[in-house]
Amino acid sequence: MKTFLIINALLISSLFYGCSTAQSQETKTVLTATEFNEQIRSNPQALVIDVRSPSEFSESHLVNAKNIDWNGIDFENQISKLDKSQPVYVYCKGGARSEAAAKKMRDLGFLEVYELEGGILKWQASNLPIIK
Repeated sequence: MKTFLIINALLISSLFYGCSTAQSQETKTVLTATEFNEQIRSNPQALVIDVRSPSEFSESHLVNAKNIDWNGIDFENQISKLDKSQPVYVYCKGGARSEAAAKKMRDLGFLEVYELEGGILKWQASNLPIIK
């Protein structure tokens, strides 16, 4: 009987631990342009990913951004090479592609993925710096 209770306690503990871990990876973190800017400025090592097409990226992008095209054939392969334990900041033009890319990254085990609310359009509307 005592063994049965111990096994049940362990199973219940692992169940709760598993749920809390999955939940933390599923947390959606959307930042305003100002918040996004503050976070990437306060962390010079931050990985900023622009998930727009290469032609959109060449027109304008955030400082130090890396272009990994969400619609490209090797998106998953390229992001799999990144450090999943480091914070990642993702944006696109209006937010739809970056939302999908961020979800994919969380599904693949990235621990901290932040999205730019409204994409580069909101960033520019906030008069924040871009590379042209």
